[in-house]
Amino acid sequence: MIGLVGISFKSADISIREQYAFSSEDIGKFSKILQHNPDHKGLVILSTCNRTEIYFHCRKRNDQDAYGLILSALTTFKNYSDSHKSSFYFKTGKDASEHLFKVTSGIDSLVIGEDQIIGQVKNAFCTAQEYNCADTVLSRLFTKAFEAGKKVRSETSINEGSASVSSAAVDLCQKYYPNLSESTVMMIGAGQTGQLVLTSLGKREIKTLYVANRTVEKAEIVAQKYNGIAIGLQEIEKYLSVSDIVIVATDSQSYLLTKEMMKRTRELADAVQVQLFIDLSVPRNIDPSISGMQGVNLFAVDDLTEIVNSTTHRRTQAVDDAIKIIDEVNVDFMDWLVVRGLSPVFEKIKTNFHQINQTELDGFVKVNNISDQKAIEEYGKHLTDKYARLFIRNLRGLVKNGENKHSIEAINELFEL
Repeated sequence: MIGLVGISFKSADISIREQYAFSSEDIGKFSKILQHNPDHKGLVILSTCNRTEIYFHCRKRNDQDAYGLILSALTTFKNYSDSHKSSFYFKTGKDASEHLFKVTSGIDSLVIGEDQIIGQVKNAFCTAQEYNCADTVLSRLFTKAFEAGKKVRSETSINEGSASVSSAAVDLCQKYYPNLSESTVMMIGAGQTGQLVLTSLGKREIKTLYVANRTVEKAEIVAQKYNGIAIGLQEIEKYLSVSDIVIVATDSQSYLLTKEMMKRTRELADAVQVQLFIDLSVPRNIDPSISGMQGVNLFAVDDLTEIVNSTTHRRTQAVDDAIKIIDEVNVDFMDWLVVRGLSPVFEKIKTNFHQINQTELDGFVKVNNISDQKAIEEYGKHLTDKYARLFIRNLRGLVKNGENKHSIEAINELFEL
């Protein structure tokens, strides 16, 4: 069974989502917890600022047992409790694969059709491969997800216009500071999200850019690329007072900008009086309590909704076309999954048919005077193969690409598999 246990901006706000965010190292540790369970076969974890989704493959046949496998590990690793269960969504089989294809295609994003998600899904899959926790079934699932994402973007208008979370953040900067050429920007974080913001900012002229990162060498590389100045995380406070705009996008598990730090810097004589803070991190890296301070404008990921709505309508019109593509890819994947799952059944059917044929043929030859036994054997094999193929074809139609779970279970029980 393939399944999904997830939480996203549609089901929970950031205060809950941030508790279930996974770093790359977390994924490796979480995988080890599940590897001790004999029913576990593989998993891929997609963790972004807007969602944490755990895609899994297991031997469980009952949906609730499968979900329980993941929730038990979440309880151990992330202190999951039933009080948060309503914030999660649970899917298996066709529903799980369809959801992944929608996510990868940008249909399920905060900004419909945004391109960043497909890179995030690829990174999630690569991380799973690094930790050897993506098995054959999940590898096939994610390969089909990339196919769906590519086809949707190339054959529909779902990603027309500029409306990603990163570009929305830059639009917010433009709104508060119409003349960015007179503004100083500090970007904290030199990862993918931070660089996407800087790419959008690069289309506009700004006065000064500071790039802070835990690894100064990476900050230097990014700063050079975007004509900025590299600094270390320990230097943030030094440059905070002179920055009009501060954007944070890191995987830090604690606040990088605290209220105490803000109080100290804003008391300086040359401190910027009105500042814009944009926190794109999950968990949040800016103490939310600073929003009550004089001259401080703070926005987190969930606050970008209003900005991105301006481009939502046009992209929504392309969703119907995207769904048709996703349905086609999903049928193809489920057909492969069913055939793979029933392969032992098909092999047993062929073996049984041939055994019956051989037994009956041996008896027939003994009773009757047969001059051309080889011809009869070939004819018997021909009939056996024909009826085996017919039987298998009807079985595949019966399970309806994996939708008829009861039929699949009955077939497995019938052939003792």
